[in-house]
Amino acid sequence: MRIGLDCGIGIPMRSAALAPAPIYYVDPAGSDSSDGLSPATAWQTLGKVNAATIPAGSQVLFKGGVTFSGSLMLREGQHFGAPGQTTIFGSYGTGNATIQASLNSNRGLDALNPHHVTVRDLIFVGTGQTVSTATGCHLVNDLLGNAKLSGVSLLRLNISGYGVDGIAVYTGDNAYAATSASGFDGLLIDGCLVHDCTGNATDYTGNGITIQGLYGLAANPVSHTSPVIRNCKVYNNTGTAGITVSHSGSGILLGQCSGALVEYCEAYNNGANNTYASGPVGIWFYECLNSTIQFCESHHNKTGVGTSDGGGFDIDGGCQGCTVQYCYSHDNYGSGYQIYQFSDATIKDLSGNTIRFNISENDGTQAPASKGGVLVGTAESGRAAPNNNIHNNTIYNGLASANGFYLFSNPNQFSASYFANNIVYMTGTGSKVINSSTSLTPAYLCIGNCYSSPSTSLKWGSATYTTFSNWRTAYPTQETVAGSASFKAANPSLVGPLPVGNIGGFDPLALGSYKTQGASVCRNGGQNINSLYGIDPGPRDLFGNAVPQGVNDIGCFESA
Repeated sequence: MRIGLDCGIGIPMRSAALAPAPIYYVDPAGSDSSDGLSPATAWQTLGKVNAATIPAGSQVLFKGGVTFSGSLMLREGQHFGAPGQTTIFGSYGTGNATIQASLNSNRGLDALNPHHVTVRDLIFVGTGQTVSTATGCHLVNDLLGNAKLSGVSLLRLNISGYGVDGIAVYTGDNAYAATSASGFDGLLIDGCLVHDCTGNATDYTGNGITIQGLYGLAANPVSHTSPVIRNCKVYNNTGTAGITVSHSGSGILLGQCSGALVEYCEAYNNGANNTYASGPVGIWFYECLNSTIQFCESHHNKTGVGTSDGGGFDIDGGCQGCTVQYCYSHDNYGSGYQIYQFSDATIKDLSGNTIRFNISENDGTQAPASKGGVLVGTAESGRAAPNNNIHNNTIYNGLASANGFYLFSNPNQFSASYFANNIVYMTGTGSKVINSSTSLTPAYLCIGNCYSSPSTSLKWGSATYTTFSNWRTAYPTQETVAGSASFKAANPSLVGPLPVGNIGGFDPLALGSYKTQGASVCRNGGQNINSLYGIDPGPRDLFGNAVPQGVNDIGCFESA
């Protein structure tokens, strides 16, 4: 009605307050004495942009296909927008602009307390991953009082050649020294390439993409709420040898987050130079609540000889209510999937986490004797790790002496936790379908799985069982439902051929080899884990089929 009234009495529909925000152009052939408001009157340098005060909702666009030297430094009162008025920094013309570090200490993007700002379609290049002492894109909230900043997006950036992190989102300049739980709400990182960074990392740094906050969620609130990392490729972030308290070289690492989502990402060939005892992982969480990793591929990730980790995916210390689902892990030095609690009283107990409808292929390439397709463990002997469930995954391994399901330290602490309806298909000589490092009765119960290997081998502490009957006699709660055996000991009859190898990011059409054939014992061969144990199987399988369809299947594929 207001529009009609304004038109009727001749009042303009647009006021001066609603005039379009300006667009500023930056071109090495321009001049910093110009107004910057057209390509013909473009500014020239990053220094001009860094010193300017940009009205909320404006755009600052760098000429595509050319290079600017230095660092893009964004500050409150100069460069950020407001609700409904996002300020944009990006490229114009043909191709994307490059921001090239001129000093080893130059960050590509240095944003202090950013909000309502998008940085998009830019290339950030450091001085080289082994000489640069900087992070590619560094976003910090150093406000006190648990303040959350919103409206921040990093879109379609290409970041390489930085010695510390590729993209780092921190509480305080260094998250590990933070004193406040201030952080970001709804941060979006989408379509970014982050590669060839981390070679000069310092303690507690050196990841492709990382979001971290105030440590110790047993006493502190989460720093970052609902961040999203989507459609990113993170690769060749090697980490650094010699530093003593860091797992540098991870692909994507999130800590102190709630409601985080990582999806449609690919992490590969990260972590090769790490030598710290606890190594990097392709994509992982620690101290995260109700967060999800899905539709991702993580492969050929590495760690130093004799060190831990180097795997595909991980739900680590202090996580609660987190899920890894519909993912593909393969050819990692370490385990494909891991649930692990490191020892620290300041973190929450490890509980309520789920790994479901995933594939592990030929994981554990570095040290099969200590790493498996799926690994679980806790360094804590006095605190339970309840309700951590692993179900409907397909584990295939053709390597010699490989492990399917590996129970590492203190598996007896995993109360009310189930390894259920999984396919464990081992074809390498000397492989073990299950390997438990302790002879204590694990609280983890194996229920309704299908096992296949050249010769049955289940290692339980110092004992190795060559028949399922002898193993179940020694541990009668294993693979038992209502007094009867619940497992299948048979070839799962996968469609094949296997292995599949690289697929360039999650694509269920490329993973059809992991469906079961019509005559497979896995079809309608699983247990109803919802009615038996109250485990929500989720809405779908890895291929998008609804679950369950009649009787539950075993593995990542639910047949009609």
